[in-house]
Amino acid sequence: MNTTTEKDIVNILWKALKHVAIENDNSIDNQITVNIKKINDKQEVKITKAEIIAFVNDQIHKFHSVNGVYYCSDHIEYTVIAREKYRPSLAPFAWPEDIPFTEQNKYKYGLSQISLGLFFKFLKEVTLDTNFIVQNIFTNSFYMGIFNDSGTAIDLFDKEINLYNIVDSLLQRSVKQYLMAIKIEPNDDSEKANISNNIKKYKKMAESAMFNVNLANFHGFSLRYLEHPLIAITDSNNMKKINGKRMTAPHMVYNHDMLEIYTAGNWHDDPLVQFINYYQVAEYLFNYVPNELLFEEVQEKIASPKFSYTDKSDVLELSRLIADLNRKNDKEVNSLRMVLNQYVKYDDLKKSLPDKLINYYRDEIPSFLKNTSEPNQIKFSINNLKNSDKVYGKMASRLYAVRNCLVHNKEGENHFNSLIDDESLKKEVPLMKAIAETVIIKYGTTI
Repeated sequence: MNTTTEKDIVNILWKALKHVAIENDNSIDNQITVNIKKINDKQEVKITKAEIIAFVNDQIHKFHSVNGVYYCSDHIEYTVIAREKYRPSLAPFAWPEDIPFTEQNKYKYGLSQISLGLFFKFLKEVTLDTNFIVQNIFTNSFYMGIFNDSGTAIDLFDKEINLYNIVDSLLQRSVKQYLMAIKIEPNDDSEKANISNNIKKYKKMAESAMFNVNLANFHGFSLRYLEHPLIAITDSNNMKKINGKRMTAPHMVYNHDMLEIYTAGNWHDDPLVQFINYYQVAEYLFNYVPNELLFEEVQEKIASPKFSYTDKSDVLELSRLIADLNRKNDKEVNSLRMVLNQYVKYDDLKKSLPDKLINYYRDEIPSFLKNTSEPNQIKFSINNLKNSDKVYGKMASRLYAVRNCLVHNKEGENHFNSLIDDESLKKEVPLMKAIAETVIIKYGTTI
């Protein structure tokens, strides 16, 4: 399926405008009249489709991106989404105007919905059919029918009457309300002209501004940076998977603690939280699996007719075996390898992971593990699981290295920076999730 085009955006916008248009303009093709309301004024405005085409084209090409920061000729936009502190749902930006920061000096700081040009730019990244976009992006569930009330006035409050504000007001209650930005505009014109050369500085300023918003607990918001927020919100692939599957009654019961940990991972969209929770599902068995293997080996040894408890050499050999196994079990990475070896097989991962990721694990390592001394020891081929135990060792080493990087932050060692490394970590999450699901299922019991 192709990504959304400028033509798609124009057609959707035109359809939206026609739904709120006054029904007396049908004699003129590709021209409509809409009611515009301001605080103390109300008037009719004519809009042509040609104007919308030119407008969308102009807005999309206003914005550029460097190092995860979007900028145009006079300001930068640092894209964020917000969660309400005591609710898991996304928080909308419901104010009609940008909210300025206090104590501003050389720069104007503001929090608002993203600009239209950036919204259109994000729409072009989404691979969804037009009907899905109309139903799920432009028509928010809280405002069903927003585009189906002919003659409804578009409220501009005290904004100037122009095409930008008309379209922006029309879309304010769409999914655009969840796409926010910290905007920074320099007051000095010469600095505006040099924005593109100072993106690193503006990114640090925006990160600091986001911290201040979170520190102030502004309206209960918790802001989080996302470079591609619309893709994260719509997540079209997941939508299709969900819509295409039936819910089946369970034939097994699963460990309660494992389910709670796994559900905690599913509850969040932060890849760090997801990975750690899925890792903890496997970690739950770090004592059980080694102890079971130890029991089996010791039981097999003492059950052998060749073993004699009165033979000193036999007893010493058994004690050395137990000591050696316990020494190996002391290392967490070895416990992880044992869990993987015990529960995770080739088919489990092959069915759960796309070929693109399988090739990624074979050929590449996460960006935040770039200082690893032996990178080839954390690359592995899932296709070799069927005939090589070494693969389990490499898989365990990779997952353990990722885990350590997320929970530790020692100077001079690999460390994870969520603002830079999120996209890289997201590629590790499906593997850890597939392993967690497989462990839960195979550790379960039939009803």
